[in-house]
Order: sequence, then C-alpha cells, then structure tokens
Amino acid sequence: MIFSSNENLLINLLNYSDFISSKYLANRLFVSTKTIYRIVKRINNISMESHENPLIVSEPGKGFKLNQHFRNQDIHTLMDFTEENNLNDLILSFLFKHPKKVKRTVFDEEYLSESSIERRLKKMQDNLNQYHIRLHYDWEYIWLEGEEINIRRAINDIFLEINKINSLNEIGVKINQIDKFFIDKQITVIEESLNEYLSYPYDLTVYTHIYMIIKRYREGEVKYLSSQEPLEKDEEQLMLANRKITKTAQTIIKNLEDYLGIKMSELEVYFAFQNIYSINIQKRESSNIDKKLAEEIAKHYITNFFSISDVTLLPASRSLYQDLYQHLLPMLSRLRMGIKIENNLLDEVVLEYEGTFSKLTKITETINNELMFDTKINDAEIGYLTLYFEKYKINRRETKNILLVCSTGIGTSELLKTRVESNFPNLNVVATMSQRQMKNNQTFIKENVDLIFSTLRMPFDLGTIPVLTISPLLTEKDIQHINLTLKELE
Repeated sequence: MIFSSNENLLINLLNYSDFISSKYLANRLFVSTKTIYRIVKRINNISMESHENPLIVSEPGKGFKLNQHFRNQDIHTLMDFTEENNLNDLILSFLFKHPKKVKRTVFDEEYLSESSIERRLKKMQDNLNQYHIRLHYDWEYIWLEGEEINIRRAINDIFLEINKINSLNEIGVKINQIDKFFIDKQITVIEESLNEYLSYPYDLTVYTHIYMIIKRYREGEVKYLSSQEPLEKDEEQLMLANRKITKTAQTIIKNLEDYLGIKMSELEVYFAFQNIYSINIQKRESSNIDKKLAEEIAKHYITNFFSISDVTLLPASRSLYQDLYQHLLPMLSRLRMGIKIENNLLDEVVLEYEGTFSKLTKITETINNELMFDTKINDAEIGYLTLYFEKYKINRRETKNILLVCSTGIGTSELLKTRVESNFPNLNVVATMSQRQMKNNQTFIKENVDLIFSTLRMPFDLGTIPVLTISPLLTEKDIQHINLTLKELE
C-alpha cells in the first residue's frame, strides 16, 4: 500500500506535540470532517499492518497529532517500496528486450545471494503469469517467452503500476531528454490533428504507447507482428469510418520510423490507431456493436444502482446516461485491446464516495461476467464511473426541475413562472402545461420533473413526484410551503 496525496497532505499538516482539529484539517484539504476521520482510519490501518502502532493518535474534542512512537523515524519512508520498484524495473528491462536473452549478471549490482536471486525470479514469474508470459533461465541467461501482444500489455500495466507506486502523474521511469522531447511533440501532433486537448489519463496512455514502441524496436526483436494475421474487415471499416484518427496514426508511425531510422510493420499504424481511438474524444465513430453495448451497460448501471425497472423512471436521467455512455464507448475499445488507464484519484474517490464505489463494484462484477474481453472493467474505470454518479447526485440536490400546471391564460402562467424563478433561483422550470397536456406527456414528466406546482387539484396520480397546490399569484404562504417541501426533499 501507499499513502495517497490527501493522506500525505494530512500527515504533513500534523505534528508530534499539538493536537489539530478535524475542522481545520477538513478546511485545508477541502473535504468534510467525516472524510478526515476516514483518511486517518486508513493511514492507521496501513501503519498497524506494518508497524503494529497507529501513526496518528486522537483525543475527543482536541483532534489529531502524530504518534510519539515514530518521532525518531522518517514517516515518509515507513512503507518500503524499493524492492517493488526494482522488481518492476527489472521486469520492464526483460520485456523490452524480448525475445533476446539477458545475462544473469544483471543481479550483480544488487549483491544478492543465489537464494535471493531465485526468490526474485519466482516473483517475476508470478507477475508475468497473468499475461501468459513464461520466464526461463539457466546458469548464464534469463529470457522470456510470449506473444508480442501480451508483451505490450504487460509493459502498459507495469507502467501504470510504477506510476501508482511513485504517486506521479507521469511515467515513473527514466527517459532521456531527446526521447522525451520527441514523444511530447507527437502528443502535440495528435492534439493539433484532432483539434482536441489530451487530458489525463489519456495523454499518459498515448505517451506510454509511443515510449514502448521506441524501446521495443531499439532493444528487442518485434517478431510477432510479421506473423500476425491481416486486419479483419470490421477493423478496416472502423479505420475507414475514422479517417482523421487513421491519418493521425499514420503520421505518428511515419515520425517514429524517421526518428528510429527503421521500417515498421504496417500493423503499428493499427495499434497506434487503437490507442488514439480508445481516448474519450469527440471526433470518433464507434461500431454499431459498441454503441449498442455501451447503451445496454449504461442502462444496466443506472437501473441496478437506483433499483428501478427502466431508466426513464429516474428523474433527469438523460445527463447521467450521456455521461456514462460517452465514457463507456472508448472504454469498450480499451477492454478489447487490453489497454488500461490510470486513475490517480482512486484512493480519494474510494474514501470520499465509499458507498457509491462499493455499489458500482458489485454491479460491475455481473457486467464483467458477461463481457467476452480478456481485460475486464477495473477499479480505475469504476472510479471514473463513480464520479459521474456523484455528479448526478449533486446536480439533483442543487437543482430541482419544476413543472407548472396552470389552468389560467398565458399571461398568468408566465407571471407565475417569473415569480417562481425570482423567489427560488435554484429551481429550474422545465415547462408550463395544462392538465390535458400533462396526460399526453407523462413519460417526459416522469423522466424530467422532480416537483409539480399546480394551481388546481390534480385529477390523476403521478407516482412518486410530489405535487404542491399553489395560488396563480404565488402568495407568501405558498413560498413558505415550498421552502418546507424542499427541505423535506433534501
């Protein structure tokens, strides 16, 4: 485990002598006091596992301070990640050189005993098993056996793991300045070609892909691509439907060929296309299969999360549905291609929105069981989906959609609408209807309306939508009644 950014910030705010209140910490971290208690609990759980002592102590009414037990220690190095970092770096070096053999002398610099080397090799094999890659060694050499596509997936995942361990928003490996300048330039080429800014984590996905290509062609032998089957018809059609992305991918590969001074397999264009296509960008045309699948998954998340039989039963569901749908479309491309994205806010999301994240995780388990992809929806993706559900909840709390039902003329209904908007700026009047219009638009009302203000008594039931009978002139008594109702709804 590693402390997240909020956990590190909280530790930095504390000292060994004075208690600091949860309210002060909450204000500094821009979170609730409830979240402060959760963060402290998690920090202490990590500390107890490794050192059998809580890192933070507390007293009711006083707050929190650091445990005197750790006074003479560097608390930021309590969790030792040296071995894990070294192991990842070592695995990467073998992956880049595949299928070339590497001399066992790579362990000489670490001054390890033969038994320690054996343990290190076993750990490496355990990590590589999930990618169907075999590690072989004798008394002189170490080498890997696996398909190129699995080699690339392993490289991508280990990059993400290194980022997670180092808590960085950039690749946690050393890149020489010339390569870095070249890769940055390619990111700019993509942004300018598609007229879109590549934000985190999608910029990192493309960055690692380009860096991986450079390393693989420099250090290894990319044999798998020469024996790869040609593109299938649906893959060709997808590239034709997204000509701008295809042209951008061709430009990137041509630049790489010029930079490395080699001729690459034509399939590299398709792999580059896949990575750019998997980004959540506007100018992409998805296959009909992905569109239908994204639609079904979005509906499945919404109906199961809110325990409803149909998406339209959820008030103002369209905004949540669109957010999910636009994330799920490129996500399906990532799953199909084995591309994983990073989420450096995951720890904070789990702490802040534990209930929502947990609920979505259970729903995701059923979806993963149905999906035929080797790569499944992981915690990073669930973290992003959690934010969409929380955004929907906040919007629902802050803004209520109101329907005005008025039997009087246009002038009176417009006056009522103006008075409602003037007295309740957080209410959104979505429509003004007569009772006859209501009967013909019940589907719209159930999906988009939270509360109904009516100047006459309703002759039919609208289920769970509250109805307030008010005067066409909106009296002071009406205003008080509305305020009380809004508080009850909150």
